[in-house]
Amino acid sequence: MPVKPIGQSMIEANLINQGQLDELLEYQRRSSERVPLGRLTVDLGLVKEEEFGPFIASYFNVPYVNLERCLTVQKEALDIVPESIAKRYNVFPLVKEDDTLTIAISDPLDLTTLENLEAVTHCSIKQVISTTDQIRHSITAHYTGIFLRPNEGVPGFKEKVSVLPFEKYKKTWPFISSLVGLLIEKAVNNNINLIHIQPDENRVKVFFRIDKKLEKAVSYPKSVFRPIVNFVKKASSLNLQKNDIPQAGYFVYSTTKLNVEIGVAIFPTLSGERMVLEVPRRIGWLEEDWFKSI
Repeated sequence: MPVKPIGQSMIEANLINQGQLDELLEYQRRSSERVPLGRLTVDLGLVKEEEFGPFIASYFNVPYVNLERCLTVQKEALDIVPESIAKRYNVFPLVKEDDTLTIAISDPLDLTTLENLEAVTHCSIKQVISTTDQIRHSITAHYTGIFLRPNEGVPGFKEKVSVLPFEKYKKTWPFISSLVGLLIEKAVNNNINLIHIQPDENRVKVFFRIDKKLEKAVSYPKSVFRPIVNFVKKASSLNLQKNDIPQAGYFVYSTTKLNVEIGVAIFPTLSGERMVLEVPRRIGWLEEDWFKSI
C-alpha cells in the first residue's frame, strides 16, 4: 500500500495544484457522502478519467490496461463471468490461467467486488486498472460481438473524424442523405443506441437494438443498400472499393439542430455487407444542454 497521501501524489503528478487539493479536502469534509479523494477529482471535472486511470494504477502499483488497444481477451474468461455480473460491478474479464482470473476494474480498493467475483467464479482474482468508460464499452463490445471501436491494426480501421453537414449532400445524395439522417434522428429521439442495416433477398432491413433485442424498424427496396453503404463509407473516410474486410470509423452527423458523433462498423457476410451505426458514438462528448434539448 502507498505511504504518501494520494492528494500529494496527484500534485506531484501535475494533475491538481495545492489550492485545488485544499478545496477538495474541504468539499470532502462537508459532504455527507464519503467519496474517495481521487474519484472526487474526476467527478468534479478537475482530472480526466483517461489521466486518472494510469495515475491510480501507478499509485497502487497495479498494471494499467488501455482496453481500447487490448488484443488479448480470452473467451474462457468471458464465459466464467456472466454479462449481468460484469455490468453490475463494471468489471471486464481478460484472461483465465489455471484458477486465476485477471479482470479490469476502475477502483483497486473495491474489495467487496473482488470478494464477490471470487465467490462467483471460484477463482483467485488478479486485477488490472482501466477506466470506467473503457470497461463499460468492452463489456458491450465483447459480450454482444459488436466491435464499433476496434484496436489499431484491425484491417480497415481509421481513427479519423469526418464532419458531415448533411445539407451539403442534398444535391449529390438527396434521398440517401435524408434517409440516413431520419434514422439517426429517430434513434437519438428514442434513446436507441444501435442501428443495424442489412440486406435480405429482396429488401434492406433496418433494426433498432432495444433492451438487448433487435426490433425491426423499417425496410427499403434492396436497390438503396449499396448507395447507403457508400454514403456512410464516404462520410467515415472508409474505403469504398473494399467490401470483403471489416471496416470501422466514425463521422459527425451535423445539422442546424444536431451534432452527434456516429460510430460505424461494416462487416462482410455471405449475403453482402452488414452495417451497424452507434448513436451517439461517445455520449460523454455531447454537451449536457444540447442533450436535454433533444
